Amino acid sequence: MEGDPKTMRMRLLRRRQRRGVLSRGIAAGSVLASAAAMALAGVAPGVASPTGEQSESAEPLPLVELVSASGQGRLYTADAAEARRAAANGMTRSPGQIGFLPREPFTGSKPMYRLKPSAGASKWLFTASSTERDRLVSQGWAYEGVAAYLYSQPGEGLVEMRRFTNGKEWRLALESRTDELKNAGYTVDGPVGYVHENWVRAGAVYFGMFNIDGHQRIIERTEEVYGREGDWWGGVRDFYDGHRHAGDNWPDEDFSHLKPSIGYYDDSDPETLEMHIDQATSAGLSFFNFYWYWDTENQQERVTDAALDAFLAAENKDTIDFTIGFCAHPFGGASIPVEQYGAIADVLVDKYLSQENTLRTNDGRKILNICDARGLGDGTNAQVARFVSTVRATAEQRLGEDIYVMINQGGFDPKQVSAAGGDASYCTTDGAAVETRSYRSYLEGQRAYYGNAPGAYGRCVLSNFDERPRYPIETPDVEAIRWMPDHSLDRFRQAVRNARADMDASTRPPEVDNLLYVYAWNEWHEGGAIEPNERDGCAYLDILRDELSLTRGSGCTAVP
Repeated sequence: MEGDPKTMRMRLLRRRQRRGVLSRGIAAGSVLASAAAMALAGVAPGVASPTGEQSESAEPLPLVELVSASGQGRLYTADAAEARRAAANGMTRSPGQIGFLPREPFTGSKPMYRLKPSAGASKWLFTASSTERDRLVSQGWAYEGVAAYLYSQPGEGLVEMRRFTNGKEWRLALESRTDELKNAGYTVDGPVGYVHENWVRAGAVYFGMFNIDGHQRIIERTEEVYGREGDWWGGVRDFYDGHRHAGDNWPDEDFSHLKPSIGYYDDSDPETLEMHIDQATSAGLSFFNFYWYWDTENQQERVTDAALDAFLAAENKDTIDFTIGFCAHPFGGASIPVEQYGAIADVLVDKYLSQENTLRTNDGRKILNICDARGLGDGTNAQVARFVSTVRATAEQRLGEDIYVMINQGGFDPKQVSAAGGDASYCTTDGAAVETRSYRSYLEGQRAYYGNAPGAYGRCVLSNFDERPRYPIETPDVEAIRWMPDHSLDRFRQAVRNARADMDASTRPPEVDNLLYVYAWNEWHEGGAIEPNERDGCAYLDILRDELSLTRGSGCTAVP
């Protein structure tokens, strides 16, 4: 870690004193179906657990609207599994979300009860009044339990949700839609409670290679080109310092952003990860997605494991979730033979998926990302599926967990994810857009890129792409260097807005529909770096917080 050791220790002590006892959202995972729940096309409805209140805020989940085939009955559910089953049984999901609210009780919550006129009815009524619930039950209505938990009082990011009726059905909608529904013939039944209007779970891709065991090619070439031994910041540090490789080729360019706000660091040091976690959570980020590599020769982790060890040793690690992005590239010695699937599954399950703060879906399943599936065996669907089933079986046996597997859209046809054993596609970058060397081009095709993936999906935002610091240590041909001259913070803001708009209009299954992967936290050699830097401070994180309405944290802290 750069800087005076005493100063660093004092900074860490002050940060821990400020942090005190930290709280984090609790993923509302497993839920108990009410014994009184009626059938929905042969499928039991999802109702929330009647367990005691949580002292911390439970994770808000998307409340989605599904319309019956008759068009005169609406089901509202925060249970992603129930939404999936209802759609399979002929109901249609309305675009977007009604709001976001937990399925578990918490301090300051009140239950939202779910009923319908009879057991066989296909329309529902929701109420926060136990008196109304009891009156309707006494009249023969079917009570299906607690659907979710409302916020009792207004607060940051909360809006009022109301119930409407047209004499034939009941609808839930935010207060802002009152005039629209009145014009459609509905009247206001009254307020139900408060919900989050938006709840995006945004995370950043983390490149844990900034340590002596990280990117060996960069370390070796830094010594050859710049004359420094054991330096994993080669190129980045040099362009920041105004080296001729930068000035001669891009004389009018400002590279003063190429220094992290906390200085050039060693991410095998837990103190580094503690600062990164503080920076990310202060801005409202929910998770890190760590790239992960496997050494087939020695059958062990390589390149990125030191940073992950540091993360697991960080004192504040439980304030943020994480997931693994397993990169099985079909090049550079990263291909994985089938006979090593079991050994890899052992490490992934025992070391990472066993952690309490592993990122979960909206229906409670732990997520494993495959950042590149092309190097799994021969890359065919059958051999990718074999790997996925190996991890699933290991997780089920050792953890009792049903793992949710997402496969990166980059390099793998998202339409083949199901055939390859995965549950959903996700993205980190848009390779075709990078090749255009135009951020404007990326923006123009961003939502179409999302649209290429069917079904459940985890969206991404490309912060930037600029590999000029790789010249000449990795790419000696200056003409081969890719970067986006038309990139700007305003255009990054538009990219975030595009992702948010796509979520707001979504009819996808809701398991991961509010997850957003941002490329990247610290890919400094490729220009994808949203962590605070010396020139721009918290600019990227501030844009994410603003445009996504993130309410966790008190606002970005550039230097914890």
